[in-house]
Amino acid sequence: MKKLIPREERNEKLISCGIPEQFLSSIGNIDELDFMVEDPKGAYFYFPTMDYKIFSGFEVTPIFNCGEEFYALFEKNDIRKIVRFELENDEIYSDYGLNWNLLLMDILWRYFDLALEEDDSMSLFCSVGKRLGFLYSEKLYQCLNIPSDEISIKLENKKKWKIEVAEKIKIL
Repeated sequence: MKKLIPREERNEKLISCGIPEQFLSSIGNIDELDFMVEDPKGAYFYFPTMDYKIFSGFEVTPIFNCGEEFYALFEKNDIRKIVRFELENDEIYSDYGLNWNLLLMDILWRYFDLALEEDDSMSLFCSVGKRLGFLYSEKLYQCLNIPSDEISIKLENKKKWKIEVAEKIKIL
């Protein structure tokens, strides 16, 4: 890692890279996303001890963590990307480019099953999306709220399905 952006410079760095300020202020502050979108204080403990190839030459700015999964902004020369990786694996699991809406969609996608357990699931889902600063919550909910037999088919190629949904709601 070339540099870990200090905590006191984190917000300014993320804002300069386009993070929605509403999302930034919601990190660690939405009860429904407790343990899913946590303050990245663990990153400042773990990242300096990690000698991962994925960090090679990058300036790294922690965004948030979800247990042992970390989300961070990686920057090197003209490369800027939001990535998801795990604590014990030197591998990038998701590369969102610099598309904050894709990241927010992914958070809400993970939250979707929990929201369905509530009586007014669409309202709750959209409320959480609004608090994150995601403008396409209702469209996303409609794309995900399909019969279970269709979901089974879609889950066979979840990556393709996510791209289809992102295109449908016009964030890709």
